[in-house]
Amino acid sequence: MKPSLETVFRDNLKFYRRRAKLSQEKLSSLLDKNINYINMIEGGKSIPPLSVIEQIAEILQVEPHCFLEPREGMQPFDRVQFVEAASTQIAQQSREILLNLLG
Repeated sequence: MKPSLETVFRDNLKFYRRRAKLSQEKLSSLLDKNINYINMIEGGKSIPPLSVIEQIAEILQVEPHCFLEPREGMQPFDRVQFVEAASTQIAQQSREILLNLLG
């Protein structure tokens, strides 16, 4: 079943916000909105006007239409998987640095 346009918008907003490493609180602050503003949007309780979508797009450095286009294969953010992958990379890079330092 094809997701609704509202679902696509919310999923893309979450994706691009997380990619920009911004919390909901920080994005709300940058928009000069209430601390819960992005939470309400991402939670499906509110839909922002087009002018706010343009502001969000500018902050997240994407084109506004990107919020409305379904992303194929878009996976929800998995913190455990992210931490495991980052830990592995950090361990490998640390090992290489130590080997270089020790000769």
